[in-house]
Amino acid sequence: MNKLAKIAATAASATAILALAGAPAEAAATAYNTRSVTLSAFPTEAMQSACVTRDIYLATGDYKWSQILGGARVPNRDIFIAAGWYTWSDCITPHNGYYNQHSWLSKPGSATATLADTNELRLSGTYTFGSELAPKF
Repeated sequence: MNKLAKIAATAASATAILALAGAPAEAAATAYNTRSVTLSAFPTEAMQSACVTRDIYLATGDYKWSQILGGARVPNRDIFIAAGWYTWSDCITPHNGYYNQHSWLSKPGSATATLADTNELRLSGTYTFGSELAPKF
């Protein structure tokens, strides 16, 4: 290979490396902690709560944390999360005639973050419930 071809090949390689290094990182996807449950029209406090729990690694950043119940995404809150492994739990709890929904994020050595819908949810039928964490940019 002649000297000019080697220079052109080196320049092309350097350009490709710079293009890759300068490409924006792909945005993190929204994470979900959900499950489906059939709710009674006449719940009682003697009934079991329905819960879903998972361990998840979260990157440092600002997130919008929203509860999910059917198609609704309320309540929600903005939350700053430090990188690490978290236990993420969501429960729908029966009371006499209604339900409440609670969500928790816990990381060893840190305070537990909570999100709660304390409205008296009067529901019956099958619903997907839980919460989602959407990175904010």
